Amino acid sequence: MIKVAFEYADVNGVAGRFNNERKSAGKDWLKSFCKRNKLSVRNPEQFSVARAMAFNEVQGTRFYNNLKSCCLEKTFAAHRKFNMDETVISTVPQ
Repeated sequence: MIKVAFEYADVNGVAGRFNNERKSAGKDWLKSFCKRNKLSVRNPEQFSVARAMAFNEVQGTRFYNNLKSCCLEKTFAAHRKFNMDETVISTVPQ
């Protein structure tokens, strides 16, 4: 994460107290950045075996075909597209 922060700042010409030798931002800088922007760094959780088996090649192809047809049918502007995760969405039927 600290290397990504350095690369982002370098490309965009953002001045900061970065370690140019190691090409990384400091941990203090990253903490302050996350606090200012209300971000948190999380460790990913492991997939369950059942979930990994459920998303196979057939399901993946079906998903992307559906996504493609939806994008062709509905022309949403780029600022109207969102990337979401399933943190709040239950995958278990009630």
